[in-house]
Amino acid sequence: MGISIKDLRSGEQAVIQAIEGGRGIAWRLEALGLRPGKKLAKISAQFLGGPITVCVDGRYVALGRGIAGRVIVKRTEDA
Repeated sequence: MGISIKDLRSGEQAVIQAIEGGRGIAWRLEALGLRPGKKLAKISAQFLGGPITVCVDGRYVALGRGIAGRVIVKRTEDA
């Protein structure tokens, strides 16, 4: 089983395995470039519940913690 983006450390890379939630969430994330099979890197997470920033396809995307918790990923070994 995978982990959520929230569980990654800053700088870690991962591949999206699944989006937990309905079609609305999946469509919204896909519009941002986040869909199963895509590689991403967690850039940063703000202290005390702020947004989580990831880089996918060379673009930076800020996600709220609730949404980030619905994106299930698998860590990659790429440094």
